[in-house]
Amino acid sequence: MGLVILAGIGCHGSGPTAGVFDVPVDGAELPIIWEKTGIYSRINRPIRLVIHDEAALAQVPIAEVQVDFRTHMLLIAGMGPVLRDDVGIRITRLWREGTRIRVQEQHVYSEAAGPEGIQPASPWTIIAVPRSSLNVEGYSARVPKGLLSDHPGSR
Repeated sequence: MGLVILAGIGCHGSGPTAGVFDVPVDGAELPIIWEKTGIYSRINRPIRLVIHDEAALAQVPIAEVQVDFRTHMLLIAGMGPVLRDDVGIRITRLWREGTRIRVQEQHVYSEAAGPEGIQPASPWTIIAVPRSSLNVEGYSARVPKGLLSDHPGSR
């Protein structure tokens, strides 16, 4: 099991409540409100996204989620295509460091292959956290063009 600490691209709130978010004190952890993970997706490259609205979320339809974007934002991490389905990704911790939010991820490896053996996959995780106007280091608010496509790890 390995830990990866990421670094990033600026992300700021938009819409009617832009700039009216609570900013955690330096060193404070942000709570993870809920989490969804999966092994298979059409994500065709490693990604780190912060989602502030429904329009951006609609560009990354990997799971059904319900979120109030006035008070929350989503972080999406995807590994992209991998050769095995016994690996996953989780966001385990977020905290404020200076003028940014830092993210800690964990790549998760199973000790045994599933009943069908090892198959190509494209693991992902989505978490909801309290909305913040701080930059999320390593995460972009811009969904890259061509992010989703069919590949051996998609289902």
